Amino acid sequence: MQLKPPNPKARVVLATLLTAGLLAGLGSRAYSGTTPPAATTPLSLGAVDYLGSLRTPADVKGKPSTFKRVVGKILGLDPDHRGMALPHGVAVDDQGRVLVADTKGQVVHMFDAVGRKYKQIHPPDSDPFLSPIAIALDSKGQIYVTDSGRSRIFVFRADGKFLHTIGALDKKESIFKRCTGLAIDRKHGDTLYVVDTIAHRVVVLGPDGKVMTRIGQRGEGPAEFNYPTHIAVSADGSLWVVDSLNFRVQHLDASGKFIAAFGGQGDRAGEFDKPKGIAVDAQGRLLVVEGRFDRVQAYSADGQMVFTFGNTGSAPGEFFLPTGIALDNEGKIYVADGHNGRVEIFRMSAASVSPGAGAGGR
Repeated sequence: MQLKPPNPKARVVLATLLTAGLLAGLGSRAYSGTTPPAATTPLSLGAVDYLGSLRTPADVKGKPSTFKRVVGKILGLDPDHRGMALPHGVAVDDQGRVLVADTKGQVVHMFDAVGRKYKQIHPPDSDPFLSPIAIALDSKGQIYVTDSGRSRIFVFRADGKFLHTIGALDKKESIFKRCTGLAIDRKHGDTLYVVDTIAHRVVVLGPDGKVMTRIGQRGEGPAEFNYPTHIAVSADGSLWVVDSLNFRVQHLDASGKFIAAFGGQGDRAGEFDKPKGIAVDAQGRLLVVEGRFDRVQAYSADGQMVFTFGNTGSAPGEFFLPTGIALDNEGKIYVADGHNGRVEIFRMSAASVSPGAGAGGR
């Protein structure tokens, strides 16, 4: 009996579901816990210190005074309970403002602790977010957000005003099949590196949005990918790509030439099951979010495990399906704790920055 070829539409649906599963951690785990008591910060967790978390506007604006609450109740003003539904990508600008792409909430949250302000960023209603994933900043402070559902990048001014999109050929077609991870080389001309998960490649764009080149194809060899999802750029312009279903991180030069790789499938130190966000610190160490095991794994530039932190849960310093990660100019670490609806903030402890530091966390 001759088998019929797969329906092309069915292929697209399957690939879409697979991408959503990779980005969301496949959502197959269940966690049930009570709301933990607030932590006394900083809280030492071994390799890192826990500094706090961001959930709602109150985390930067502070809680309103009793007088304001009473007046608000008299005037019928609702308190600001806007919070994060499913944070994914996170970035920190030069002013210390934390920007979070909320996939389920279909919005970008801006937390300004210095100015004690909070705002939401979104494109016009005529061209809305559908599934915002990654977020990055260029040298001018402009904000770029990938949308895997719309297969395009939304660009905003530093103050959150919408500018334009990148990638759309028309209302339905795009140069991307499913754009997810994003990194911008701010030191070398604001080159954009966009992970196109379903196409199994990285698309390189100039600051004008024009395609410069494409890196990779599907496979298991050097500079080949199997559903890549996230990316980071080093100070020297080289790239670190999370090659999710090859369970590894690949190191490439700016032109896409293979340098090295590390990882492998498993739950032991140095291995991955659901690798997600990636960031590079000032010492060149790599911080990789491992979504399945709810931890962050730190590696030296040559791929050697340095330390880990995190456990499954909702207490301070714990995660439930974490996704994105970023560092600020002071070296603080921001982790999008997806299913706990928050961003947790850490800093390296003295132990983790000393020579010969070992593993912490779990």
